[in-house]
Amino acid sequence: MKNIIELETGTRQLLSHIHGNVGIITLNRPESKNALSDELTPALRRQISNFNIDDRVNVLILTGAGDAFCAGGDVKSMNSSNSKKGGWSKSTSEKIVIKNLQEKQMTLTHNLYNFSKPTIAALPGAAAGAGLSIALACDFRYATENAFAIAGYGKIALTGDYGMSWLLPRIVGVSKAKDMMLSNSRVLSKEALSLGLFDKVIKGNNLLKPCIEYANILSNFSPIALKAMKDNIQSSYNLSLEESLNKEAVELIKASKSNDHKEGIRAFVEKRKPQFTGS
Repeated sequence: MKNIIELETGTRQLLSHIHGNVGIITLNRPESKNALSDELTPALRRQISNFNIDDRVNVLILTGAGDAFCAGGDVKSMNSSNSKKGGWSKSTSEKIVIKNLQEKQMTLTHNLYNFSKPTIAALPGAAAGAGLSIALACDFRYATENAFAIAGYGKIALTGDYGMSWLLPRIVGVSKAKDMMLSNSRVLSKEALSLGLFDKVIKGNNLLKPCIEYANILSNFSPIALKAMKDNIQSSYNLSLEESLNKEAVELIKASKSNDHKEGIRAFVEKRKPQFTGS
């Protein structure tokens, strides 16, 4: 059995482990469906950044405790007399509030979407609002049969944040994204799978096992190659075909000079499993 290392996050609302070469982050507010809080979210941002530069970690799994992934913002806290969306008071200027949210989105969704290693969102249940945005920012989404996705914003007269309007249509298409956001329709696991919103639906309650198994498959490949492949695909949205071809050429030649490439060639010729080191 692979060693499991527990990491300190500064709060019990967020748990973090390293399982072999797999980093696992668990949103740990099951009593609130893992809704984001002023304690949980900063810790989540820090841990994503930490794992991005941690050489022990080749793949990241992000999940939630209990029967939900993440319910998004904590609606109950929004109802408090001294707070509003984003945790600001009436005395705070709108420009400051907007700038604050923009920075929060960049250091969470943007950093997760551009994470240099493969990422898997493991959904034991609901992914709603900003929680759905976080799941969409991951490369893959594994879910239980009871899991579902819902935008959630319309019900409380909000418009979407943390990348929902950019990420969702790229995965499910423009019309379905509009349907989910405008009608607040709930997408159950079977439909989510057919839409590509979920990549795999797992029977039973042992969701982490297939996620770790897939993460271990990815971990067997060169971190250098995986990072470049992911970056090639992500950047292609903003590039012409010519620009994408040019970028592919640059990345392939750079990878061809790595020790991992040399090891891959040797292992292929010697008919053995390669031992990549990320160098």
